[in-house]
Amino acid sequence: MFTKLDLIERIIATTDEKILEEVGKVLDGGTGKYTFTKEHLALLEERRARRQAGQGKGYSLSEVKRMLAKRK
Repeated sequence: MFTKLDLIERIIATTDEKILEEVGKVLDGGTGKYTFTKEHLALLEERRARRQAGQGKGYSLSEVKRMLAKRK
């Protein structure tokens, strides 16, 4: 999770207009492509809590790509 300061610094450093537009939409309460429903947020929070309790596992990007390649 990012702190407000982390996010502010990342926004300031961003030069990609598309990303800034999406951030603006989200902050305006719009439905940008990064907007989550309450159900999605609850699921993410549940998974985070399990991972912090040592009951879940996170995966690196390379691990996810490898798992997806096996499904094809």
